[in-house]
Amino acid sequence: MTSQLLLFTVAFLVLNTSEAQSDSIFKKEIEKAHLSFFEGILKEDHKMVDLLLADDVTLGFPHGGFSPKQEYIGALKNATLFYDSSANQTYHVRVYGNIGVVNGRGDLVFRYKEKDNWYKMLEHLSYTAVYVKDKNSIRMVAWQSNRPTTDSTEKVPQ
Repeated sequence: MTSQLLLFTVAFLVLNTSEAQSDSIFKKEIEKAHLSFFEGILKEDHKMVDLLLADDVTLGFPHGGFSPKQEYIGALKNATLFYDSSANQTYHVRVYGNIGVVNGRGDLVFRYKEKDNWYKMLEHLSYTAVYVKDKNSIRMVAWQSNRPTTDSTEKVPQ
């Protein structure tokens, strides 16, 4: 009886340790993908961003609008959307099986063209990004960002 209990305890510890190590590795992969997303938008590397976004992703923005992947990538490609900087980034990654959830905050400065006018904006964002491991790649499947209720953002003509 004692040897069975010891065997069970050892097996339990081994399984939990390997699962924790696996979660830790996946957490680092999610973090790398998340940082690559910001790197891609700042470097105007629409190919990197395209690879990181799932085909059916829809990005939700603070103004209430949504952008499907092709529309978002199109704005990056045709130079109607530029990201100038990202600052004060803080984030927390959680892992649930093959899903990673990132909650973060940060400041983004970007420019965009609306009709014939260019605008530059600074947004203080809170966001949630969801990533899924799909075969051998990690893809963002959801993005939702908002501004704190005390924050305001103004369009500044460029």
